[in-house]
Amino acid sequence: MPTLHHLAHADSSARESEMLAWAADKPVTLLLPALYAECERPALPRILEEVSQAGHISEVILSMNGMDAAEHERALRLCRQNLKGKKAHLLWNDGPQLSRVYERMDEAGLAGPHAGKGSNIWMGIAYLHARGFDGIIVSHDTDILNYSRDLLWRLCYPLLHPRMGYRFAKGYYSRVSDRLYGRVTRLLIFPLIQACRDVLGSKPMIEHLDSYRYPLSGEFAADMEALKGFSLPGGWGLEIAILCEAFRHLPGEQQCQVDLGFHFEHRHRSLAHDQIGVNEPGLIAAAADVARCLAYQVLREAEPRSAESLLRRIIERYRPRAAEWLQRYEHVALLNDLHHDHAEETAAVTAFGHALDRLLQSLGEEGSLRVPAMRETPAQTLTKIPGLAAEIVASAVVV
Repeated sequence: MPTLHHLAHADSSARESEMLAWAADKPVTLLLPALYAECERPALPRILEEVSQAGHISEVILSMNGMDAAEHERALRLCRQNLKGKKAHLLWNDGPQLSRVYERMDEAGLAGPHAGKGSNIWMGIAYLHARGFDGIIVSHDTDILNYSRDLLWRLCYPLLHPRMGYRFAKGYYSRVSDRLYGRVTRLLIFPLIQACRDVLGSKPMIEHLDSYRYPLSGEFAADMEALKGFSLPGGWGLEIAILCEAFRHLPGEQQCQVDLGFHFEHRHRSLAHDQIGVNEPGLIAAAADVARCLAYQVLREAEPRSAESLLRRIIERYRPRAAEWLQRYEHVALLNDLHHDHAEETAAVTAFGHALDRLLQSLGEEGSLRVPAMRETPAQTLTKIPGLAAEIVASAVVV
């Protein structure tokens, strides 16, 4: 899989002008998953203002949850004010109409309600598929405090350029300011992937995951033909699932990862075990969700008893691998004169290990490794449930 490096400061306006011409034949929709809480924080309004000036983005879909009727109205007003007339629709994922859609899915055995980013992304893809959209979907997080439109054109460019031919692009960037961030990636996912290789060998799926610089980034772009065939979970395992689905459905030469720049400042999650807010898990709860999805993707073909034994060995290997990465990142911090809290980093590794132990325990209790709200593809779901596509389309509110 190619890595497209950021080697120079390209003329952003020239790049956007190029893409405006290409997007006439291959429209680009920006899909933004968000909690209502982001409407009351500084990042989302700024993002929408920047996006309003991106001519190559034909439409914005805000797929939101965590709000009541009054907050839904406030979200609409915020979007109208900041998008400045750009075509946009808002999907209220826990509102009355889409709640009924999830109920129908549950009745059909196709996974019911599950509040989370994965559900918001899945519903956004299903909505666009139901409408007959056949272009490119680009998506990124909505808590980026120093957002720039450069992120957008860099993600879209490999899919729009007539000589590139990519169908999936994953963004990556550094998580650093005065210290290193991205603890779930650095201290859980990287050593866990290595532990999987130690136990299972160099399987293609594991090598694919290991090739990504930032597998948990929320930034990606893909064509609709691919995305409508992706099976995705409702929660925080979304990013891992997308990478695994891209591996299963697309040849390597049609995928790439794109260097988006030096640093994008996100909100940072607490290391607390409890919830930090409505629908907002702390770092460990989110990490446990991600680890469960990774284990499921890697072990999904194994027999249940074999899966439990393999997961036990993987977790045993995780701890020495995590110790290696812990030391590695301390050295990176020392070299770059960054603040490094050894006790806090060690506490994170310990907490991640406990989360993995609980995952192993749940596998023994449940008899198989399950991912919450792992639902069928949007295309399959809309085909199997008559009239569901029309219900989803009717639920969208014009911004």
